[in-house]
Amino acid sequence: MIEQQENLRYINRFSILLATLATFSGAFYLLPREPLNPGTNLFGFILNFSMTGLLPLVLMLLCAGGCFWIFVTHPDKENFKDTPWVLIPNVVLPSLATLITSTMLTQLERNPVWWIALGISLLIIGVILDAEYRVLTPGGEAYKVVAPLLISLAFGLFLAFTISLAASQLRLYVQVLLILFAAGFVAFRTIHLRTRGKGAFSRVFFCGLLCAEIAGAMYYLFLEPVQYGLLVCGVLYVLTASVVIEGPLTLRKVIEPLIMAGVLTILFVVVSLT
Repeated sequence: MIEQQENLRYINRFSILLATLATFSGAFYLLPREPLNPGTNLFGFILNFSMTGLLPLVLMLLCAGGCFWIFVTHPDKENFKDTPWVLIPNVVLPSLATLITSTMLTQLERNPVWWIALGISLLIIGVILDAEYRVLTPGGEAYKVVAPLLISLAFGLFLAFTISLAASQLRLYVQVLLILFAAGFVAFRTIHLRTRGKGAFSRVFFCGLLCAEIAGAMYYLFLEPVQYGLLVCGVLYVLTASVVIEGPLTLRKVIEPLIMAGVLTILFVVVSLT
């Protein structure tokens, strides 16, 4: 009976959050399209100050607060009731997805395709949010399904992030710093999910730092943004897959990093030839 009540609370709050995001996102249709004009240059960052440009940030904060509100309905809430900050890693992906999709909606042309994009955006946010709720129980049956999904989404966002960085032509020290933080988070999320919460900080720091150093080294190789993003994302994936290997090295344990390295090499060559 108690479990059914918790599930009902989760469904109600999940529906309320998605409905709220849908309402505010749908209001973007009535606003003028946000032009891609250059803004103020601050230490290499191009900043655009406008009311429309700030709305995605507001929605991101709304989603972050809604995530905490939903997660406290989890059956294992006693594990993090007194330490809510441990839920921050579970909140980042839904919040980032909200920021990215809402920014995209402000810049799209107002036509029927815009509503399709809104529906897909809400579907993505809902899938991520539900997956983050499921992984709060590492021993649950759904963990083996949703954990790989979250890892894939994290690397997908990281790939898009590195490609946009390469295309933005920001200064080297700015790009390296941003990649360090982004790679550190993705490494933490991946290692945390792969080890069911037993990942060490030293592994995360090693992956993030080495990935940022390699990204900085490739800054002056005049690579296309897609090539740059594939290489940086591939390096991070190989690193995170390698540091979770326990015990003596065997072919079975290193097959995943080797396959990923081969796939990325093929993609890099294909992109170079197009």
